[in-house]
Formats: sequence, C-alpha cells, structure tokens
Amino acid sequence: MIPVYNGAAFLRRTLATAWAWLLAQPRQVELLVVDDGSADATAAILAEFAAAAASNERAQFTLLRNADNRGKGFALRRAFLHARGELIVFTDADLTYELDNVVPIVRALERGADVAYGSRMHQDSVYVVAPGFFRKLYTRHFMGRVFNGLVRAIVVRGIRDTQAGLKGFRSAAAQHLAVRVRLCRFSFDVELFFVARRARLRIDECPVRFLYRKEPSTVKFFSDSLAMIADMLRVRWRGLRGVYDREPDAAALADLRHGGAVLQEPPLLAARGRAGRQSG
Repeated sequence: MIPVYNGAAFLRRTLATAWAWLLAQPRQVELLVVDDGSADATAAILAEFAAAAASNERAQFTLLRNADNRGKGFALRRAFLHARGELIVFTDADLTYELDNVVPIVRALERGADVAYGSRMHQDSVYVVAPGFFRKLYTRHFMGRVFNGLVRAIVVRGIRDTQAGLKGFRSAAAQHLAVRVRLCRFSFDVELFFVARRARLRIDECPVRFLYRKEPSTVKFFSDSLAMIADMLRVRWRGLRGVYDREPDAAALADLRHGGAVLQEPPLLAARGRAGRQSG
C-alpha cells in the first residue's frame, strides 16, 4: 500500500519500481495506492497506470481517491479496509525504504506477528546517507531520539521507531486498527502503536536499509514535533476515557470507507420520502 499526495514528480518511477518488484514475488499480490486528494497530475498518472495494469492476471492494482486531502493516517486507515490480502505492508510514496525491506516485514508476519515495523534503531539496520546530509545527520538523529523518548515515556513503551514509513499487518489487525485509530496525519503512527498494544497485538521490530536523501525544513520539523507532542497527550487522554474500546461511529466509518465521498440523498427527495412514510 502506498499513500500519495501531490506526487506527480516521482510517481511514475515509484509505480514502475513497485509493480516490477511485486511481479517478481512468488505469490498473488496487490498494489493499492491511495491518492489523498492531490491537486497536481497525480490522478492522471494513476489513471494511466491503472489502465495499463488492468490486464495483468498475477497482480491486482487498486486505486482509491479521497475527495480532499485528509492526511496520511486517514489514507492508510481507508486502505486497511479495502486491502484484499492476508498480509498488508505500507511504505512511503518516494520509496525512501527500498522494497527489499518488505521481505523481513513479511517474514515477521508469517512467524506470527500481528504488526511488524521497520526500525532505523534495529542493530542490523543500515543508513545510506548522501554526502550533502552528513552535517545534518547528527542533529536529525538526535531530535528523532528525543521525540521517540517522549513517545515511550508518554504513549507506548518498547517501540524504538514509531515514525519509519514501513509497517506491516495481518489483515485482522489492520481492520481492528483502521476503525479505532482517530488521528489522520503524522501522529497516526504513534496512536496506531498505542491502540495495537492496548489490543494486545504482537508487535515485532525489523531492520531496514534507510536512504537518507531528503530533509524537512527546520521550521516544519520543529512545528510538527510540537503538534505531535500535543497529539501524544490526546492519545493518552483518549485511552484513559476508554475511547479506543468503543465501537466505531457509523457515520465516521462510512466517511472512512468512501474517502469523504459519501453520497447523500438530495434534500428534496429526502423530504418527499419522509412525507410518503408519514402519509403511509
């Protein structure tokens, strides 16, 4: 599964790479892409790819489009509900994690894990760093460790890398998480682990080969971190209130399934229907 938002600059390369990798696997596979309300040429590129992939018998290409931009968390939760396989893996749209990283994730799930996550802190993980980022690596790594320390102190212990964009799930676990996780943007991962631990799901850590080739702006990094700390406190408060133990709201679930494109009965027809029922 791949969520994408305004990814026209790299999407053709990502689709070609992911499709070729999947076709080389010795099993039936599905590539599910969620377009999170992109405003660039993403939709056209995906439609073109879907038409070309339609005739393939070994692999299924599934395309979902959200009515507007709802965030990575919402896109992935929606994909969890639509994915057809027993084993589900998602990764970032720019393939920062090479697709061979999926193999240890799948093996962990086959060994019985409900959730398996790529961890840059695993002792067998490897960083591949572009020379231009050597100076930034220490600061970025240090800030990431501080953030993860807060996650472990406030939200969920034992998870050493919540934010790596490579995670796998058994279908039943994905379904459970999709309808109970509430956050829609980058704090989605933190809440996902909290809900998974609360449900007593087995969580395994896996090594990754990480390509360090992009850097968010400092302003965005710090402002996003502050927002995520607020979300951590929100997750803890929801846990104390038992929010994650309740059945999902029907309207929210319909919104999630349809990506915000739930069709409503026109007001005039609805009024006529009510009048007819009353007269009957």
